[in-house]
Amino acid sequence: MESPALVGRTIDGKYQLTRELGRGGMGTVYLGVHLGTERPVAVKVISPQFMQRAEFVERFRREARAAGRLRHPNVVDVTDFGFAELSEGQVAYLVMEYLDGCTLGEILDEERNLPVSWTLDILEQVCSAVNEAHQQGIIHRDLKPDNIWLEPNRRGGYTVKVLDFGIAKLEEYQDEPSSAPEDSDLAALPTIGAHSDTIDAKLDGNTVADDGAATLVVDATKAGAASTADLDIESVTADDQATAIYVTPIGADGVETRIVHPDPVSSTRTTPRSLVDSHSSAGLTRAGAVLGTPLYMSPEQCRGDVLDARSDIYSLGVIAYQMLSGRTPFEGDYKVVMAAHKELPPPRLVARGVRKKMRWAIEAALSKDPEKRPQTALAFSDELQARADGIFGLLRRSLVIYGEHLPKLLLVTAIFQLPVILLTLAQITLSFLRVSNIFSDVTATLILAGVVLALTFVSAFCSVFNVGTIVWMVVQYLVMPLRPVRIRPAIRQIKKHWKSLSVSGIAAAFVPFAVAVGVFAAVFLVVWGVLQIISSVAGINIGAPIIGLVAGSVATLAGFFFAYGSTMLVIPVAMIEGLRFVQAFRRSVALTKRALATTVAAGMIMMLTPMLLAGTLSSLINLAGKGIDPEAAVEQARSEAEPPAGVTVSASGDDDKIKYSVGRRSSIEITDGKHDKMDTSKRVKQTLIESIFQIIWLPVQIIVLSFSAIIVALLYLKTRLAGGESMDDLVDRFDDDDRPKKKWQQRVRRRRLQSIRPQSEP
Repeated sequence: MESPALVGRTIDGKYQLTRELGRGGMGTVYLGVHLGTERPVAVKVISPQFMQRAEFVERFRREARAAGRLRHPNVVDVTDFGFAELSEGQVAYLVMEYLDGCTLGEILDEERNLPVSWTLDILEQVCSAVNEAHQQGIIHRDLKPDNIWLEPNRRGGYTVKVLDFGIAKLEEYQDEPSSAPEDSDLAALPTIGAHSDTIDAKLDGNTVADDGAATLVVDATKAGAASTADLDIESVTADDQATAIYVTPIGADGVETRIVHPDPVSSTRTTPRSLVDSHSSAGLTRAGAVLGTPLYMSPEQCRGDVLDARSDIYSLGVIAYQMLSGRTPFEGDYKVVMAAHKELPPPRLVARGVRKKMRWAIEAALSKDPEKRPQTALAFSDELQARADGIFGLLRRSLVIYGEHLPKLLLVTAIFQLPVILLTLAQITLSFLRVSNIFSDVTATLILAGVVLALTFVSAFCSVFNVGTIVWMVVQYLVMPLRPVRIRPAIRQIKKHWKSLSVSGIAAAFVPFAVAVGVFAAVFLVVWGVLQIISSVAGINIGAPIIGLVAGSVATLAGFFFAYGSTMLVIPVAMIEGLRFVQAFRRSVALTKRALATTVAAGMIMMLTPMLLAGTLSSLINLAGKGIDPEAAVEQARSEAEPPAGVTVSASGDDDKIKYSVGRRSSIEITDGKHDKMDTSKRVKQTLIESIFQIIWLPVQIIVLSFSAIIVALLYLKTRLAGGESMDDLVDRFDDDDRPKKKWQQRVRRRRLQSIRPQSEP
């Protein structure tokens, strides 16, 4: 029985249908007008023959309610549903928002494959919608490009909408006994043969809010059909992207077709609300029913097993594979495709610009074992985002963030570097006093050594607190982009955790050097010992010390950078997660393993960049210093008619004398002849050059340190996402600061908590 032609008719006295938008196996989508508001809507009318099945009617009722409850920016908004009496019989209808745009399937038909950036943006929105459905207890079961809609947002971009939860599975989480029909009721339901409605795969124009593929219903009651894989489905005339529903008969070998519960008391057991936490199925779906589109179905879906949220993760993996490579992992007729999903590994994804670790993330989503897939849709999206960019992407994002928040970042670094600046000025002053011979060499050297030692430790402590503060600010900006970036909350966190943070940061700074020394000693001794034995046995001199020294040096560099990379995230872990050094060190090692190459590369950049800048700056200053002539400086001093107050310069006879007076009581005369005069001038010149370098290096150090802190923050977030870790706990971390909140912020926080916590009522 074909769906009735309803154009020009009014459904339920509320919706006037103006034209047909698309037709599928389970019904037809019309463009309608809500008579009360004159608002255009999309009305999906279910074919009358499906209304003869009590199971389908009950399923539609529950799933329509679930779809109406599912509120998300990336889910098509369902505004109404009901049952209407027509001359042809009773029909069910579903009212959705009317969308403009096109499906992802239509885009892929023309583009074949999409760039990585576009793919990630679309998948991020799709995964957000699917994750929300999973939190509400809904499995989509038919994710495919034709059910992903791109609607122009009138800002030059688009909003992704996930369509057609028409065969979605709503988990039943009620304390009351299940109202599902018994096996005998299922057996008494009428069977439906191959349903071959005319399929309008190319929907009308740019306006539709439904899938563009048909739904095929194939009954497995054919003689000898033991499972869906044994069906003669090659005779079904529809494209591979059509939605297929295969229902195996009761009692058939291979797949059960009765309603199953995990335990005898399941009817009185309360199941967790979220599908992420519950891997069981209950309610109206038969365990042996295979629903979905074969090209995108999970292995367990092809087998007719009970499904959970991870089945949708597999479908998302197939979609990602197709968007990047231009083809699905498996192609062919239904039998071949479904068998491949169940048994064969997917072919290697070949696409330009796709990093190896990003391919690994997609392959993990396509795992036959649901336990090896990402466990949530958001985890899959986050992992793709983290794996898409390497070190160059990390640096590019760091530059963007640095440019957006440059004044605040420089201000924070300047505040924490203030003790370093004061000690540096003290060091410069003592250096000049030393060459002026105001103090003895021993006294001046001891004082200067103390200042340099203090400068080293103060610089280390200030750098730890500086990095921790900037990490807090950057992570807060990325996790909660609408909240202003403020310095005070980060400073409060520094005050709260300064002890553990300082111990963790300082200890982490010395670990790479300790590892380098240990590696050098071990490698040198091993290589030297082995070569000594070979030399004594062979009776030749191999040069064991030199070879051992070279091998030890190479191993030392490798060990140092590996240890440096492994401890790079100790500060953000201690700052954001509040862990002490041992736990922070272990956590840092675990995080860096997820992106070891990027971490080591970032560590090398952060270490080598200051060295290169310092070397270049020192060379330029020394080059400029060669133009300073000590003799000319002395002559300049001699020719001064009135020397500056407090300084007296005089010369007489063959032995020039230079007299430095500090105040009225302290004065030093240098009367050791031309050689001593030149030696002192050279020392003054060298001290002057070093002082100029230190003064110029201070602002350069502020710039380099603030930028390095951004890299550390982004690396921390990247490694978290690479492990599929949710950002929700970080949002709570920033929400828990003790600063006063305005009323609208409190309402937003309550709404966010409600959206991420499963509800108790279906």
